[in-house]
Amino acid sequence: MDFRLEPELTDSLRSKNLLHAIDVISIAGAAKNIVDDPKGFVMNQIGLSVQLHGITEVSLMHHSDCGAYGGSKAFASLEEEKVMHVTQMQKAKEVILTSYPLLTIKMFFAVIGENQHVNSIEEVG
Repeated sequence: MDFRLEPELTDSLRSKNLLHAIDVISIAGAAKNIVDDPKGFVMNQIGLSVQLHGITEVSLMHHSDCGAYGGSKAFASLEEEKVMHVTQMQKAKEVILTSYPLLTIKMFFAVIGENQHVNSIEEVG
């Protein structure tokens, strides 16, 4: 959802020839929604993508300074922030796989720099 992930996210999708071949569910705190409400909006959207488009993979992306989790100021360090985000995505992955065990789940963490641009995106977990 965060504008700060552009254009890196679009460039990455384009380089993998996925730009017009994916369903994008982009809301603040999507994994948080999955964990907090396993039958809620985001899981419903994943279910529709499975049913209507036969998706086989879900990518979860969290980023530093996420307002849905209190932003970077809520953490003592970037490492502490990253650990929380990875843990949250792992919980969301478990919820997704409970309903859709055949899906592949990938998780990514993006670091937003002081300049409000993406410094790095790394696959985690």
